Amino acid sequence: MIKVKNQLFNLITSNVALVFVAIFTGLIVSCVAQIFMYSGKKVFELLRSDVPYDFLNFVLFDQQYNFVPLIIGILAAILIGLLIKYQKIDRFHGPADTIYAAHQIDGQLDVRKGFLSTLTSLISIGGGASVGIYGPLVHFGGTFAAFMRRQKFIPKIPHDIIIGSGVAAAISAAFGAPLAGILFAHEVIIRHFSKKGVAAIALSSVSANFLAVELGMVTYPLRFEENNFELINSIPGLIVIGIISAFAALFFMKSLLYSGVLSSKINIAAHYKPIIPGILCGLFGIFLPIVIGLGSSGIMSFITLENSFLFLLTILVIKIILTSSCIGFGLFGGIFSPALFVGAATGALIYNVPFLGNDLNLLSIFAVSGMAAVSSSVIGAPITAIILVLELTGSYNYAIVAMLPIGICNLITYLSFGSSFFDVQLKNRKILIDEGREYILLSQTKILNYIDQNYSKLDKEINTDAAIKILQKNNTTEGYFVDNNKNYLGKINLINLINSKSSKAFSLRDKKHIILNPDQSILETIEKLSDFVGESIPIVNTENNKMLGIISENDILDAYIKLSNEIKNIEKK
Repeated sequence: MIKVKNQLFNLITSNVALVFVAIFTGLIVSCVAQIFMYSGKKVFELLRSDVPYDFLNFVLFDQQYNFVPLIIGILAAILIGLLIKYQKIDRFHGPADTIYAAHQIDGQLDVRKGFLSTLTSLISIGGGASVGIYGPLVHFGGTFAAFMRRQKFIPKIPHDIIIGSGVAAAISAAFGAPLAGILFAHEVIIRHFSKKGVAAIALSSVSANFLAVELGMVTYPLRFEENNFELINSIPGLIVIGIISAFAALFFMKSLLYSGVLSSKINIAAHYKPIIPGILCGLFGIFLPIVIGLGSSGIMSFITLENSFLFLLTILVIKIILTSSCIGFGLFGGIFSPALFVGAATGALIYNVPFLGNDLNLLSIFAVSGMAAVSSSVIGAPITAIILVLELTGSYNYAIVAMLPIGICNLITYLSFGSSFFDVQLKNRKILIDEGREYILLSQTKILNYIDQNYSKLDKEINTDAAIKILQKNNTTEGYFVDNNKNYLGKINLINLINSKSSKAFSLRDKKHIILNPDQSILETIEKLSDFVGESIPIVNTENNKMLGIISENDILDAYIKLSNEIKNIEKK
C-alpha cells in the first residue's frame, strides 16, 4: 500500500514539475527570442541607414555607399575568433545536437557549449552575417530546458518532452506561430506523439507566444494583402516550383557541407577563420545589403514586387555562397532564415518563366510556395512548413497551394540527400538518427555492461580428460584457455574433446571463432552473431589480450528486450 502511494506521489510530482518547467521554459525562451529578433532588426536598420561620418562614405558610379557593413562584419568576426580561442570551442552546437539529445536516454546537452553557440550566433547576427536566427534559438530552447531538468530541486521528468518544449517555445516566440512550434518539436526533434508530450509542448509554445504578444514584440513579416487566383492556373507553376526548389535545396545543403570540408582543409587557426566570411559579408553588404542579415526584407520583396530573372538568380547564388561560408568558417548562425530566402527567390524565379507566371496574382503564391518547399526540405518538416505558411500569411489558401511543391520537393531531396540537413550532419558524425531511438540506444550500449565472469577456465597444459570433467562439472559445453595473468589463449568445444584421441586439450582448440571487444555495442554484437553457433562468446580486451569474461546469445537477447522496452516506455509517455 505504501509503495503504491509513493508511486502515485512520484507520478503527480513528476507531472506537476513537467508542466511548471514547460511553462517557465516557454517564458524564458520567449524573452531571449525577443532580444534576438530585436537585435537582428536594429542591426539591419543600421546597415541600411545613412552614416553621418563622411570618412565612412564613398561614391562609386555616381552612387553613394558606406563602409559600415564591412567594419561591423570584421568586428563581429574578431569577437567570435576571440571566443573560439579563449573558450576553446571545437565546434558550434545547433539543432542537430538538440535532436540527438532528445533521442538519447539521458538527454544530455552540453549547456556551456550550447550557450556559447547562442552567444556566437547573436554576435554573427549583430555583425550582419548571412545566417539565420531560428536555429540558434531552437538549440537555446532545448539547452535551457535540459539545464532546468538537471536541477536538483526538479523531480524526474521526461528529457525528450522537456527538450521539445524548449524548442516549441523558440519557434512560437520567434515566428509568432504557436501551432508551428508544437508541430516542429514533434516532427523534427522528438519524432513521436504522446498525450503527455503534446500537453507540455503546447503549454510551453502558448506561454512563449502569449508573453511575446504581451510585450508587443510579435510581428508577422509575411502578412500582406492576399491575392485572388485560380488554382487551376497555378498548378503547372507549382509543380515546376516543387522540382526546382528541390534542386535549390540540394545546392544549398551540399554547399553548407562542402564549406565545412573546405574550412577543415585550410591550414589556418580556427579563431582566424571567421574573418573570411566577415569580410565577404561586409563587402557584399556594401553593394547588395539584401543578401546579408536575416533576409526578411528580401523575402517580402520577392513576394510583393516583381524582380528580374537575372537579379533573382544572382542574389540567390550569392546568398547560398555567403551563408555556406559563414556556417563553414565559424560565423555561426542558423540556416532556416537563409532557406526561406532561397526558397522565396526560387519561387519568384519561376514566376519569371513566361508560360508559368502570366498572372501577377501568382507572384506571391509562387514565392511563398518556393519558400515553404525549400525550407521544409532543409529542416525536414513538411507538415510544420504548411502550418507555418498558414500562421505567417494568415491565409488558408496559401497553405493549401503550398502543399503540392512541398510534397514534390521533399520527395526529391529525401531520395537524393536525406530527411534533412540536420540528419545528414548527424550521419556525418556516424549517428544514424533516421534509424530511431532503438537503433541509437543499441549502438550506444556497450557489451561491457553485460559481461558474465562465470565461465570454464582451462589451463594450457590440461589434458583432455581433465578438461571434460571441468566442463561437465560447470555444466557448460565450452571452455576458455587463460593463463595466470588472465591472457586469453583460446576456446574449446566439449564435442571436440569427446571425439578426439589427443591427450592434450589445447591442441584441440577452435582455430576460428568470434571474439568480442568490450567497447563493442549491443548492435554490433547482434550483427556479428548472425552466423554464430555456440554457447557463449569470449570478451577480450584487444589492447592487452586480457580475458574479461563471456557473453551468451541469451544475454544479448535479454539486453535487447530491456532496451527495447525502455524506448517503448519513452514513446508511450
